[in-house]
Amino acid sequence: MPSDCPSNTYTTQNGYQFTTYCGIDLLAAEVGSEVETSMTDCMEHCSWFQPACYGITYYTQNRTCSYKAAGVNSTMLSTSKDDNTNVNSAIANLTQMVSLDITCPYQNNSIIDTSDGMPFQILCDTDMTGYGDYFPWGFSYTPHTDTMIECMELCSHAHPLCLGISWNPSLVDGYGNCYLKSSQNGVPEPVIGGSTHSGLVKLPVIDACSSISKQQQISSNDKVFNVTCFEGRVGSSNITSVYSANITGCVDQCATYTGPDSCLAVFYDNSFADGFDNCYLLNATGSETAPLNATYAELVSGHNATSTPAPSSSEPSSSEPSSSAPSLSTSSSSTPSSSPPPSPTSSGSDNHSSSSKAWVAGPVLSVIAAGAILALGFFWLRKRAGQKQDTIKLAHVESIPPLVKASEVIEMPPHYVLEMEGSNPISRRELEN
Repeated sequence: MPSDCPSNTYTTQNGYQFTTYCGIDLLAAEVGSEVETSMTDCMEHCSWFQPACYGITYYTQNRTCSYKAAGVNSTMLSTSKDDNTNVNSAIANLTQMVSLDITCPYQNNSIIDTSDGMPFQILCDTDMTGYGDYFPWGFSYTPHTDTMIECMELCSHAHPLCLGISWNPSLVDGYGNCYLKSSQNGVPEPVIGGSTHSGLVKLPVIDACSSISKQQQISSNDKVFNVTCFEGRVGSSNITSVYSANITGCVDQCATYTGPDSCLAVFYDNSFADGFDNCYLLNATGSETAPLNATYAELVSGHNATSTPAPSSSEPSSSEPSSSAPSLSTSSSSTPSSSPPPSPTSSGSDNHSSSSKAWVAGPVLSVIAAGAILALGFFWLRKRAGQKQDTIKLAHVESIPPLVKASEVIEMPPHYVLEMEGSNPISRRELEN
């Protein structure tokens, strides 16, 4: 008996309950089969397999999962020793597969909001098979809900953005009956018999963050936040996410957050790209990344502030503002000194001796040079008096080539840096694609 066979019972992530029979085959009709890595994976997939799955047999030797059709029961368990080799089985709790009320719970084409304000247009007796079923972050299965509003609530909190749902109260397509949609490009299909009802998300319009050249600030709950537009973040850490109609409301959520972690910043997704809960509270600020249609606000003043408030445009930026100008350095390199320069660090007595000799030799040589110049001058005047004065010719001096302009000097091959324009933000979805 393989060790991965759960003892007695097993409940899937979406709540489907099984009674397990380790080392026993289930001789029931099959609706499909697939290779699964374990018996638990086999039961997990049975919970949202289409058509509806009511039990499984898992063959451990080749890892084949056999999905069983309606009508399965414990009388179909094999009693043959030959059948019960390298095999495990499970039967679902059949009471969970009883149809729910199939009546559309809302008026057709009405707009129904979830608890956090996500609006849905109700489409009764309609399926959305071409709208792209998907598993949001944290899901590896199709969820089950007992009501349509519960399915809509799951959509409102899904990441990335959920754009619609199809809800199957009859369970004819399986226990997992809440189908979340990632697209609105399909065509609604009428369904006879009320087995499926759908809802299309009608996203509210949120103004894009206005492009600003300097930081703005928002104050909330005695805290100050610096706000910048079109700024993505990397390396940050989400505490939670909630819906907010604007950046001010998002900052209010952070400023009043009382959870175990401290809220140090918010990332506000103006595009809803990652979900309807577009206000992300952060307990780590990370660093700036590629521009997005988003707004970033960081706590700079108040409890747990990460930095100081943004300086005004007339003052230079500083991490520690001071009311007085910084003092100038008093080292000899920047301020003249009346004292003589320090002597070299070699032998002290030799340095003093050579210094005094050089000081004496200077005046003596100057006197000798002056006398020589006077003598030559007297001789030249006497010779000039007796001769015709020659024309004085200046020695030819080679012309100095003009200096090369800095722009004409290329020390290294040119390197071109491509930067994204802040005024043309790229949506996060485009970056991912």
